[in-house]
Amino acid sequence: RLNFNREVSEDLFMGVALKAFEKFEKFNEKKGKFKTWIFTIAHNHLVNFWRDNKKALSLDVLKKEGFEPAIEVLVEQTSRRLENQKVLDVLSNMKDSDKELISMKYFQDFTYSEIAEITGRKEGALRTSLSRAVGRFGDVYKKLYS
Repeated sequence: RLNFNREVSEDLFMGVALKAFEKFEKFNEKKGKFKTWIFTIAHNHLVNFWRDNKKALSLDVLKKEGFEPAIEVLVEQTSRRLENQKVLDVLSNMKDSDKELISMKYFQDFTYSEIAEITGRKEGALRTSLSRAVGRFGDVYKKLYS
């Protein structure tokens, strides 16, 4: 979600770690898993970052300035380079909200209930949103590769 910008990623990671450290006494195992709690913090921190820096770090602005995302890092992790490239191309043409849901479900292997808790949405609505996001993924894929 940060176009492989290491400096920004490290800054945001430190922000998440600091928030988690400051709020750790509020973590309650009875209310949910640590994984869900920490990813909720990370999700909210990233949402705030993008809201506050949308113009400064949008992918379109970075591309106009000559920055190209280093997608090769992801592509090298599999023998199916071409399909991975297509997936990344399709995702880069989708709304951030759709990319986030698809990423959480299919790349980070979160359950529906974990995603619902992280994003603060109802599970039923989340399932519908994810289903529609996957449908839009298919539409973009067909548009790009038909």
